[in-house]
Amino acid sequence: MRTSSCLLLLAVVTIIAVVYPVTTSAQQPWHPIDGEDIDRPFYQILGGWAVMEHVKQAHDGLKFSKVFSGEKQDLSTSVKYHFVIIASDRGGKTDRYDAELIEGNPRRLISFAPAN
Repeated sequence: MRTSSCLLLLAVVTIIAVVYPVTTSAQQPWHPIDGEDIDRPFYQILGGWAVMEHVKQAHDGLKFSKVFSGEKQDLSTSVKYHFVIIASDRGGKTDRYDAELIEGNPRRLISFAPAN
């Protein structure tokens, strides 16, 4: 009896997984933020926020200049962004940084690192 219950449960879980597959962010397409759109205040504010969050964690004094390019990925309840951000260090040296963040509730910085 116990073996048949386990097999039945396994069959039900398998059917549910096939009929209702879990969609992950890796399966969602990235959409480029083209041309003049990247200069919109919304994206520039998000980029500035990403730099501020990074500075809170790293204490490196980066200063936001602008979002240079970006792409977005629509998730079920939020939007994931990848930006190339131009920022300057304490010495005034300007460089590019890759930032990933999720605009949702709450907004989260996923990663921030020098661009390759």
